Amino acid sequence: MTRPLFQFPVFGTPAGQGNLKGSKHGKLRHANGDELKEWRGKVRQAAIDHTGAHDRQPFGARPCVLCDRPAKAHGELLGPVRLEAVVTVARPKSVRADWPTTRSTSDWDHYARAIGDALTGVAYADDSQVVDGRAVVTYPLIHPDALHQPGAVIKIWNLETA
Repeated sequence: MTRPLFQFPVFGTPAGQGNLKGSKHGKLRHANGDELKEWRGKVRQAAIDHTGAHDRQPFGARPCVLCDRPAKAHGELLGPVRLEAVVTVARPKSVRADWPTTRSTSDWDHYARAIGDALTGVAYADDSQVVDGRAVVTYPLIHPDALHQPGAVIKIWNLETA
């Protein structure tokens, strides 16, 4: 396989996106909303730092005031992409297994959804461009791409040039 176009680490406690709960007014929100917002912000900032891209200004439907690109075209890549994330979670002291197969972590696809959404508008215009995706959840230093602390290693390939 070719080398990824972008590869960068993100440090911090990973948060999965997926568990919704209703408020007393009937609105749905993420059960871990504060942690999820912080994690997606770290992923987004790491992508900005690595790619040299900028966040869409203002964030919304209008064109970016910095580059004049519309929201649907704001991102480093505009074609199909492959996304791989190796998510490193903290190993609980009571766990001896090499892989996080307990309910102490989110499901792998919840991590992938949080990372995919966080990269929208920076690495690519929309997460629907991810046509090949993979997420690995591991403890520190178990997987070859695992970090020594909680976080993730994110790799992105441009499939149009691969």
